[in-house]
Amino acid sequence: MPAVDTQAADVPLLSAQAAIWYAQALDPASPVYNTGDAVEITGPLDEELFEQALRQAVDEAEALNTVVVTGPDGTPHQRPRPAGHWPLHRLDLRTAADPDAEAEAWMRADLARPADLTAGPLFTHALVRLADDRRLWYRRIHHLAVDAYALTLLGERVAALYTAHATGTEPTPRPFATLAEAAAEEAAYRAGDEYRADRAHWSARLAGADAPAPLPGTPST
Repeated sequence: MPAVDTQAADVPLLSAQAAIWYAQALDPASPVYNTGDAVEITGPLDEELFEQALRQAVDEAEALNTVVVTGPDGTPHQRPRPAGHWPLHRLDLRTAADPDAEAEAWMRADLARPADLTAGPLFTHALVRLADDRRLWYRRIHHLAVDAYALTLLGERVAALYTAHATGTEPTPRPFATLAEAAAEEAAYRAGDEYRADRAHWSARLAGADAPAPLPGTPST
């Protein structure tokens, strides 16, 4: 993957990302925006080939390899960076008294660790071996970078790359949009008729609705 000119590649946060960023900034030590799951893999697995496929997929997904920087006016932007080195944790729990329980405890402890959005990485990956023919691929990624749909896309990409490398075939082109492409698409939507129609629809739909509940401790006016 070519190096990124980090000084020229800053991209505005998408609207949903901005909401997450400001909410996280209220409590930087909170892990509430960590998303995670464990994909069960049964049967034979070439672990080195799996790591190769995983690292390629992470390299391809620019949203995973970003940090948030703030300008002089305090406005946050996301800055793409080369993926660089990150550990794939490998746990062999085959001799544990309760491999599943130990795996869950390790994953829950990792989920409880807050992510540093200004330094990265925004993720943890682990390959946990529970039995000779049973493993878990655990991934924890901050919600600033992914949602449930993106996790599905990442899993599908790793599987496709693993199959391609195992069979000696050429993988399909990377399916992920760049940060700049996503930001441009959102900007075009917000400047177009579809956005105005959507805004009018939801404004009418929510007319007369109760005011949202304030945060605890918010002064009433």
